[in-house]
Amino acid sequence: MRYPARLPDVLPIMAGIATVLYPFLVYFGLPHLPPGPLVAVAVGIGALHLLRRRRSGRGVIPRWSFVAIPCVLLALLALRPVLAAQAYPPLVSLSLAATFAWSLAHPPTAIERIARLTTPDLPPKAVAYTRTVTKIWMIFFLVNATIASICAVWFTLWIWTLWTGLVSYVLIGVLILGEVVVRRRVVYRATT
Repeated sequence: MRYPARLPDVLPIMAGIATVLYPFLVYFGLPHLPPGPLVAVAVGIGALHLLRRRRSGRGVIPRWSFVAIPCVLLALLALRPVLAAQAYPPLVSLSLAATFAWSLAHPPTAIERIARLTTPDLPPKAVAYTRTVTKIWMIFFLVNATIASICAVWFTLWIWTLWTGLVSYVLIGVLILGEVVVRRRVVYRATT
């Protein structure tokens, strides 16, 4: 199938915006809609990510999660419909944690691959550093999934939305910024 030339540029933006806005869609949608349509939106967002990945040949979310996440969402929809609508963010975090864990067992690590995009010749100290950062990201995503799940099960929809739609993204931004600053210092020290 041939895609329009501009589609690869639009897909990452659409997928990113949809992912960020999903918790707010659930917050404003659940009081007025049954959970099924919201789960369908989550599956659609996953399809956008899959399409983007197929077009670019790369992506952060592993391929298997594009099958696993919809299966879990549909099973939850049959068992606990409201929880199914809230399960997408923790499932994405779990799949990201699994990706980082997999890359630790099968190097180069995820962070090393990302670092080599801007610094192809990473010195050994920087490679060791990227391994440590990969562990930090794996732990972060496990903790994020745990907190998002706890919020979905035991707290209000507002608390869940606050965590999954704002706090977790702020923490991701802080972690990215801190990692970039520290990585540059590590690479600089390793090369001087």
